[in-house]
Amino acid sequence: MKKFNTIIWVLGMVLLTSCKKYLDEPNKIQTDIKTVEQLQALLDNVEGEGDYFLSVAMGFEGHNATAVYSTDDTEISTDLYKNNPNSVLLANLYYYVFDVDNIAGASSDPLWNTEFKKIFHANVVLANADQVTGDEAAKRRVKADAYFTRAYSYWTLVNYYCLPYSAANLQSKGLPLKKTPDYAESLRRASLEETYKFILDDVMLAQSLVGYTDVQSALRWRISKTGIDAFLSRYYLFTGDYDKAAEHANNALTSQTAKLVDFNTIPPGNPATYSNPVAVLRYSELNDYGPTRYFGWDEFFYARFTTATSQWYIPSTSLLALYDRNEDLRYQLLMIENGGRRANVITPAQYRYVYFGDGSYLPSGPTVAEVLLNKAEALVRSGDFASGLTAANTLRAKRLKNYTALAAGNAADALTQVLQERRRELPFSFRWFDIRRFSVNETPGDDVTVTRTFFKVGTGSVDVNTTQTYTLPVKSLRYAVPINAVEISASQGQIEQNNY
Repeated sequence: MKKFNTIIWVLGMVLLTSCKKYLDEPNKIQTDIKTVEQLQALLDNVEGEGDYFLSVAMGFEGHNATAVYSTDDTEISTDLYKNNPNSVLLANLYYYVFDVDNIAGASSDPLWNTEFKKIFHANVVLANADQVTGDEAAKRRVKADAYFTRAYSYWTLVNYYCLPYSAANLQSKGLPLKKTPDYAESLRRASLEETYKFILDDVMLAQSLVGYTDVQSALRWRISKTGIDAFLSRYYLFTGDYDKAAEHANNALTSQTAKLVDFNTIPPGNPATYSNPVAVLRYSELNDYGPTRYFGWDEFFYARFTTATSQWYIPSTSLLALYDRNEDLRYQLLMIENGGRRANVITPAQYRYVYFGDGSYLPSGPTVAEVLLNKAEALVRSGDFASGLTAANTLRAKRLKNYTALAAGNAADALTQVLQERRRELPFSFRWFDIRRFSVNETPGDDVTVTRTFFKVGTGSVDVNTTQTYTLPVKSLRYAVPINAVEISASQGQIEQNNY
């Protein structure tokens, strides 16, 4: 990918300075931006590797401790922790036990920081696109990508740091809506309703400008019309407009570029051999993919990834129980028995869920698999459960050794089948989002209470002699992740903490 040293370096240095310093020199960041190619390079910096370490990798989330540790997809047994006390960092255990104060009091929040830096970069592009040199088609393209980048980052943030979308929550706290790269712009939190409207408005602006009808095979981090439809199938599913969710899913599924991958065609990867204890762990080829391959994953409408710096997604007993271990290739290829953390085998034996990049990255951008599941769920919830099952079975046909269709005798059973399929296909990266929205939709039967037994976790310590039960109840205020106190302080009180 072509990148420009000067613009990346200047942006990175400004992001590492204090807000006050930036306010003293508000236009310094603009000085080296001259061409539309520089703006495109900023948006194309999806990997953030090599000499460009000061830049923001646009394709990855920051370490997402909520997705990795806070749902019923994860289970850390007391035996696992007691035998391997360094296997999970205390900072991550706070997310596992639904802590508030210690999460707010951490030195930083990688997810919040990364997504707001992407928003900042998108705003730099939008502030400069009409002033730089270059052809008009290129300017329209970068503006479309910038609007969608901003919308997608706000979508990610609103589904972690705010309460779930519902009529009852519309006037609850949303997010600071940054529309320019000016640090003097207000950081006061808009309402949840205003935040969702801002996201949708940005998506519509991207749609009005985008030049690509379909996904660009080698540039899946750039937005297209089918990519926008894929995202809107998610947006409307989450906001309860099931007819629109199904409509946009159907539009997206006309793509000639984004295609389902038959998991029967995925070969084995390079096995890992260990001596203490003696073990050979066998991974699929997906685990060995580097950025060139996983950013080009055939199923992507738009390439984005949930990130775990621990490289260890620890599947729960309830998640594992959903798979047919003899037939489901998602279990056979992605659930590694006794995988442990990267580069070791752990006692007691533990599973490791791996997808891309040696266990670091899970697809979180819209994929064909997700869109089929969005369509399936929307159709079932709107009354057409037979068609909903057909959509889900289109996915299953590419995920099982010997295909067997989902079947149901009524709408309630069909919904259960579809939601179980969704959990099998999209663990960790989507489960937090789903638990939240299930709690406020029209169907009480899909509500999820997360309960776990673990040691007593306190500030700076884990008491391995005392166990207790931790519960995340339905409609919990803790569905909104605590905002880091450093951000609140830096905003000079403009950003308010969530209510607990």
